[in-house]
Amino acid sequence: MTSDWSFTQGDPKEDPSNEFVDGQQFGSKEEVMLAVKQYSIRRAMKYKIVESDHWRYNARCIQFGPGCNWSILISYCRKQERWEVRRYTRPHTCMQTSMGQDHRRLDLKVIAQHIFTMVKADPAISIRVLQGGVENHFGYKASYRKVWLAKQRVIARIYGDWEESYKELPRWLFAMQMYLPVTQSWPASTDTVMFHRVFWTFLPYVEAFKHCKPFISIDGTHLYGKYGGTLLMAIAQDGNTNILPIAFAVVEGETKEPWSFFLSYLREHVTPQPGVLVISDRHKSIDGAPNAEGSL
Repeated sequence: MTSDWSFTQGDPKEDPSNEFVDGQQFGSKEEVMLAVKQYSIRRAMKYKIVESDHWRYNARCIQFGPGCNWSILISYCRKQERWEVRRYTRPHTCMQTSMGQDHRRLDLKVIAQHIFTMVKADPAISIRVLQGGVENHFGYKASYRKVWLAKQRVIARIYGDWEESYKELPRWLFAMQMYLPVTQSWPASTDTVMFHRVFWTFLPYVEAFKHCKPFISIDGTHLYGKYGGTLLMAIAQDGNTNILPIAFAVVEGETKEPWSFFLSYLREHVTPQPGVLVISDRHKSIDGAPNAEGSL
């Protein structure tokens, strides 16, 4: 049994607010663990795991004994390839002291399982809204960081994680080259293909710039994530002062060579006409780049 967790569309089919029943079945051990966790959260109870392996999952109330005999045994049925409740002793009767705002079993997996459909419907949904949804459902307020981390898991499950997305980059760039004026730069002598820089624009932008004012504004912004880098942009303006983005590049940083890379391809693909004024924040790396002395 691996530690990877498989997301589903919302909570497990079995409603953890209800009691378990003998013979109740689950599709995987992860579903079993989630159901028991959610049951304990909704009942404000604590339990301990007595046994957990590839074939059995046995849990009981942390105060198991004369005061409470709550316990559950769920085993894997090879014939049906399902997990099944083999023995369930209930109800949970002992009284627990206050557990505070958070519940120790309200972990990332439980939260991610609950917010999956919300994030899938609206990836931009705020953490505060998700926090409210978790609190309304479970009765406990999870921390901002915990909900944020759970949302990242869901995003990675829906759209792929950093490594998977990075591996897809060459294929996407190749597709862009087939239909767009894209120029990309890769290391020349290496056994491993690594992303270096990429410049791209769109033909409608190139055509539109011919009817814009003869000046552009250039700037860069840092990319925050696992791989970092800098996004460079060139912006134009039409006769009605509407803003038009005309070129983009992802480079390693705002230094002389990346700016030279960007400006040279900008001139080649978008602004070949002479006398185009360049407006910038006078970053020293821009000043030192060729073709950036006030005009292209």
